Amino acid sequence: MSNNSNSNSNSSSSNNNRYKYKYKVVKLMYKMMMMLGNDDPEVVNKDKSSTDNIPKLIEVSQKPRIYRIPKFLTDEECEHLIETSKNKLKPCNEISSGVHRSGWGLFMKEGEEDHPVTQNIFNRMKTFVNLTESSEVMQVIRYNPGEETSAHFDYFNPLTTNGAMKIGLYGQRICTILMYLADVEEGGETSFPEVNVKVKPIKGDAVLFYNCKPNGEVDPLSLHQGDPVIKGTKWIAIKLVNQKNTGSSAP
Repeated sequence: MSNNSNSNSNSSSSNNNRYKYKYKVVKLMYKMMMMLGNDDPEVVNKDKSSTDNIPKLIEVSQKPRIYRIPKFLTDEECEHLIETSKNKLKPCNEISSGVHRSGWGLFMKEGEEDHPVTQNIFNRMKTFVNLTESSEVMQVIRYNPGEETSAHFDYFNPLTTNGAMKIGLYGQRICTILMYLADVEEGGETSFPEVNVKVKPIKGDAVLFYNCKPNGEVDPLSLHQGDPVIKGTKWIAIKLVNQKNTGSSAP
């Protein structure tokens, strides 16, 4: 019995040592990446008047950094994104992993983001953030009544092997631009439960929120969710802005 006990103890100790070593390596990798490039795409424009033809940025929260951008999209741009997507949608649980979404969506295919309408939207985004080439392809999602997105973080967790790997390949997801393509009669708010903030979906408006703090650390206050749609249909488009310019897009 003593031999088995010693064997189990040695095995447990070995596993703990491997875990501690793995944790230290992942943590060191993250620190090195922060030292090599903390190019946080800070907000460029905080108070442009409407006469500049640039949508105004309104601060909703300082911690986490959340901004509302009224009339970010035109009606024509909203309709374009809906019309080009509505016949290609798939259940979100088939196209996204790690986040519970009960809606329908798609990731734009290569070439679709080159459409002049989409390029105009991206150029407008550059007014507010540094839109790097490694930023991920835009996603369009539709929610019918009863459908929602559970609370989640958009950032890659740097203390996990998978998260550290994705940061190395694609760069950290510094911020998110969420655009509302249609009005919702009731429900469907974008909620930040840690700070008790809710943003009502209004056609053409956008929400810019940061998943990381100014020093590059992930921000746990950025936890967010899409509340259930009660009445009407919710359409959104999402653009995740990554830190590094690697020429790649995360899946």
